[in-house]
Amino acid sequence: MSRGQEQRRLLPAYLATGTGGSPVGSTIDTLTALRATGIPLAPYHTAVHQRVVELLEGGSLTVMEIAGYLGLPVSVGIVVAEQLVTDGQLKGSVPVSDAAMAAANADRPSKEVMEEVLSGLRALLV
Repeated sequence: MSRGQEQRRLLPAYLATGTGGSPVGSTIDTLTALRATGIPLAPYHTAVHQRVVELLEGGSLTVMEIAGYLGLPVSVGIVVAEQLVTDGQLKGSVPVSDAAMAAANADRPSKEVMEEVLSGLRALLV
């Protein structure tokens, strides 16, 4: 490294979570939308936890976006998000799968039927 360049402090990613690397059974997906609940952080939360809550004060972000903003691996972002959801500081909205969308749309009338209904309504107005 040349003189004048800052040395980046190396910190293992698992230390950012405060878990010591123990696995957490996660229900959080990389595309889970998170939002802050307003519950204050506990004394055992790390600076990374604080930063996540600060990022979410203005709205919601996905786990992947949070990891990107913080420069962390996505897997670490999932662990941090899971901890904060479990502790009540965050609420998560799981993304809807394609299969669930298809099932939800199965009972809807086709576009052609809706166009015919609209056409009929317009005819009534004339």
